[in-house]
Amino acid sequence: MIYAIEPDGSLRYEWLFFEDDENGRLVVREEYGDLVCPACGKIDEAAALARGIGDGFRCRTDRDLVATSEDWLCASARFREFVEASRLEGLGFVPVPHSDYHVVQPTTLVETDETAAGFENHRLCGTCGRYSERVAGPLLAGMQLPESHSVFFGSSIANENVKVAYRPCFAHEDVIDLLKSRDFDGIDFVAAH
Repeated sequence: MIYAIEPDGSLRYEWLFFEDDENGRLVVREEYGDLVCPACGKIDEAAALARGIGDGFRCRTDRDLVATSEDWLCASARFREFVEASRLEGLGFVPVPHSDYHVVQPTTLVETDETAAGFENHRLCGTCGRYSERVAGPLLAGMQLPESHSVFFGSSIANENVKVAYRPCFAHEDVIDLLKSRDFDGIDFVAAH
């Protein structure tokens, strides 16, 4: 069985790529301003993460997993160290400055048939080619699942909310059993379908 790995829903953390300006409006953080599509306002998240997390984002929590307001996952050093010591593959960890936390992203992306994966697309941007929203997927029926049972993975097609793209993270029950053995705080394991 395959599970989605999600924060337990009791905590949504602050914005990763955005901040309030002097008038209280939500704007892209200054360090990522050049990565914004001039037509739809979406940020190039891959380029932003490659640049690194700016000092404006803080992760002040004692949970092992939390979600940013954009639905990106942040994991504790304890979680990262366990994943690495267990030789689990498929996750990238981008350090959050001044903390023991990391922004997490699936690095093993599986081929996904959009028509079978249940995506619902809204308003395509003519400039960057991204949708205003891409929701409801991915369903496992449209994904070519990895053969390895010791890998975290995500869909090759990202979900999009009105601000950014993000990728839900999945794993086989063998990985989930390992994670459950450590009783990580803030994590839910939801059976995927």
